[in-house]
Amino acid sequence: SLTKDLFIFRGGSVVIVSSVAGYQPMQGLGPYSVSKTALLGLTRALAPDLAHSNIRINCVAPGIIKTRFSAALWENEGVLEEFLKQTSIKRLGQPEDIGGVIAFLCSDEASYITGETITVTGGMNCRL
Repeated sequence: SLTKDLFIFRGGSVVIVSSVAGYQPMQGLGPYSVSKTALLGLTRALAPDLAHSNIRINCVAPGIIKTRFSAALWENEGVLEEFLKQTSIKRLGQPEDIGGVIAFLCSDEASYITGETITVTGGMNCRL
């Protein structure tokens, strides 16, 4: 019945945003990097605990994305050049590059994905 359907919890999707710094700590950003590594572990720990409620927990770990937050990295030509050497695509990421991955993880197409971290780094090597 309709009344019964209103009380059925249908689950959901949580997407945690970490960083490539969680895999490769950045000089001068030690506490930031450690906190992002912790988010990778939190994703793995929460996924099995919430799966029984049909809640999926995933994570996105962006590389260098052109935002105000990362301006100190991409406004400095020397620093930018070093980062671009580490990527296959040879460009900075855009916010839309991350938004599309998050939208996918929240969609029905990702209904069998939980406890995973997707790195969006332009091909930068990053694994623990």
